[in-house]
Amino acid sequence: MVVKFFDSLIRWYQHQPSTHRFNQVAYSVLLAGFAGLIAAPAKAARLESWQFNPSQNQLEITTDAGVQPKAQLVADPTRLVIDLPGIVLGRPVINESMSGTVRSMRIGQFDRDTTRIVIELAPGYTLEPSQIKFRGITDRRWVIKLPTPKLASSSTKPAIAVVPQSSLDSRPNESGLAAIESVELNGSSDQLMIQANKPIRYTSRWDRSLAAYRIEISPAQLGNSVKEPELGAGSPISRIKLRQENAQTVAVLVQPASGIQLGQMNQPSQRLVTLQVQRPRVVPATNTTSPRVMSVFNPAVANIPMPRSPNGRVVVMIDPGHGGPDPGAVGVNGLQEKVIVLDISNQVAALLQRQGVQALLTRADDRDLDLEPRVQMAEQSNATVFVSIHANAISLSRPEVNGLETYYHESGLGLAQTIHQNVLQFTGVRDRGVRKARFYVLRKTSMPSVLVEVGFVTGRDDASRLSNPAYRTQMADAIARGILQYLQRAARL
Repeated sequence: MVVKFFDSLIRWYQHQPSTHRFNQVAYSVLLAGFAGLIAAPAKAARLESWQFNPSQNQLEITTDAGVQPKAQLVADPTRLVIDLPGIVLGRPVINESMSGTVRSMRIGQFDRDTTRIVIELAPGYTLEPSQIKFRGITDRRWVIKLPTPKLASSSTKPAIAVVPQSSLDSRPNESGLAAIESVELNGSSDQLMIQANKPIRYTSRWDRSLAAYRIEISPAQLGNSVKEPELGAGSPISRIKLRQENAQTVAVLVQPASGIQLGQMNQPSQRLVTLQVQRPRVVPATNTTSPRVMSVFNPAVANIPMPRSPNGRVVVMIDPGHGGPDPGAVGVNGLQEKVIVLDISNQVAALLQRQGVQALLTRADDRDLDLEPRVQMAEQSNATVFVSIHANAISLSRPEVNGLETYYHESGLGLAQTIHQNVLQFTGVRDRGVRKARFYVLRKTSMPSVLVEVGFVTGRDDASRLSNPAYRTQMADAIARGILQYLQRAARL
């Protein structure tokens, strides 16, 4: 993501010793460029990320507000033109060259309030308009699937071929409104299923004002016989509410039960929309005694009892960075960030669980997970705090750079300071400070949130320690203590 790139670039600059940094003018230009990227007109939303997968002929885009894409197919050469009304790019035109039947992709500001994406095919190739599929994962995240390009007929070269609206967003191509016939929770597959009698489209988002996940379906109306499903004891959904929002829009409001996470929206067919319900990835407590952690570098504090959790429902979301095909930072002897942080995160969750805290993990194994779902898991579980765990990196030619960094945004300062001090005390790691940052998972979560960089996988000292399972246990112990101390203090306020 572009924002993540600038985050990393600024962090890289901050890691440099003063003798190696840019001069102040260059740094000011860097910050100005970053500010120009993230700043947009007050009423405009931004294009946050885009990714085109040539092997699948698939484009995925994410914006920071809802958008309804519009598209047309232009001939000679064939170009799929996608307009995003109400979205600003906030940077110069982007031109990415490709090989194969898709020759290039350009992104620019078409007018003041519209970002335009142009996917151009190689000369002589075209697309079948009816097979171009736009799928809204949410109203902010869209996947555009192109059919396999084929050689164009020499006898037909239309000037402009407008992509049918039905192929873009699954709007009904029949007259009249679709009727929502049933809303059911399938217990065997943990899916909420919304069935209509005609093709429908949907958008979805987390509605904080109602503490519910909102699914809006249009053009549609509630069928005469549709009822809210009966939810028994132990159901992963605590409440489902059906509303006729306006003449053409039905809203389905879903409130998950405590600790339950809502997964992806899907549309298996034009008349069916499903929402996956995810059981919590909770690390079970194996005993109720405080763990005895043997300290690698500070044996004097190894047996200090861990503080107990405060009374009341407390949910801590632990977020191990990266995962799956994304290894994160790779350091000395191939040390991978994703492996280190998953081990530490699992241990933090287990320690919190033993102290009576409901600890959830955004990922409990080596899987690929984007940034937005991590935030949504925290929001949907009404987490009390969010702690993202990462490992740092710089050039392998800089092994002298080692140490702990803890980042926060807005309300996370107290949490960051408490965790940071505990890690310093219990591990002896070098102190690189607590800093404010605009990382996506920090600025998009509504609860106190921090990102802990446990050390440098490229550092001579840190890499050696992080490779040691005993040290990772000690690091997890320190992070868990910091979380518990913060929760105790917050409970007394």
